Amino acid sequence: MLTNKLWKLLDILEITTRHFKKNDIENPRLNAECLLADALNLDRIQLYLQYERLLSKEELEKYRELVRRRSRHEPLQYITGKTEFMGLPFQLTTDVLIPRPETESVVEHAVAKLKELNIQSPLIWDIGTGSGCIAISMAHYFPDSLIMASDISDAILAVAQQNARINLVQDRIEFFNHNILTDTLPENRTINMIISNPPYITESEWHTLPREVRDFEPEFALTDHLNGLTFYKRICDLASHLNPDIIILELSGTQFDNIIKLTKNANFKDIDILNDMNAIPRILDITV
Repeated sequence: MLTNKLWKLLDILEITTRHFKKNDIENPRLNAECLLADALNLDRIQLYLQYERLLSKEELEKYRELVRRRSRHEPLQYITGKTEFMGLPFQLTTDVLIPRPETESVVEHAVAKLKELNIQSPLIWDIGTGSGCIAISMAHYFPDSLIMASDISDAILAVAQQNARINLVQDRIEFFNHNILTDTLPENRTINMIISNPPYITESEWHTLPREVRDFEPEFALTDHLNGLTFYKRICDLASHLNPDIIILELSGTQFDNIIKLTKNANFKDIDILNDMNAIPRILDITV
């Protein structure tokens, strides 16, 4: 795409934007700016102050490689290795799912729920913590909380632990390797809240996902390769043993009726459904 001629910053952004449009990259200008800012180690806002800047050969080559990767539909967040969630910075690797804006609604509701119930120093179990976005945001926005955060590999937990350190909440989160489908439950813990964004993509939905998701994000964090209900059922089963006060789960946007039916069979005291910012049922609030 790019020749070795001298390129001004503005010109390189414009040609990259056109290139991304041809390759069906969403928000092509934003992607071009984010990648160039990353290549030059600048904030995006600084690009606007340097439109006439000429790129060196080394800067051009670094940017060219980032553009190549994005053109193959590798997610922007994996290329730059970073994202934001709930206004907080997070580092990412391909070991973990990219945090979604919809999940922010889940965290916001969980924090509001704890304040409403006035639970002092709650112990919260974040199941399938991934990047740690839920656990870390809960620790940040509800400082009296203590968090247990589990996932199924040390590589995943290493990312989450680094993010906890970045956000200065590492002392209030206990990370541990645990598979809720096969491992024994944590013992002698009075858990006040279980929170999770479980894998809920069905086998049939998996094959229709966008390339950026299906080809790059970790399958185990997205789908059970069955009916998408495996983890909801297991978490409901856990509640009968752990007896938490509250369970907050992110809902599948395509089969929330089936999930609600499953939870009603568990005879919980109260079940509430809340919409996300797009008016899609997204938050399952269960009083155990």
